[in-house]
Amino acid sequence: MSRLACPFCGPRELEEFAFHKTCPEPGATGYAAVYERDNRQDVSLEHWQHVRGCRAWLWVRRDPSANVVLEVRLLGQEPGP
Repeated sequence: MSRLACPFCGPRELEEFAFHKTCPEPGATGYAAVYERDNRQDVSLEHWQHVRGCRAWLWVRRDPSANVVLEVRLLGQEPGP
């Protein structure tokens, strides 16, 4: 993964982005959302920010084992399944 596709700026080098955190799976609530996260190797949902560009906050769904980005959306949009 050397590039992310920003919804505003298009594909950019990874150095322009800052990783914030890994998020719980959609639908997880309360205690499970905070403390019982699975470190899955097939899909990871993460928050990133385009710090050297438009400064947008992004949802990034990726496959960490293959280092492939599956989906990039704005933070206000719910990620897909």
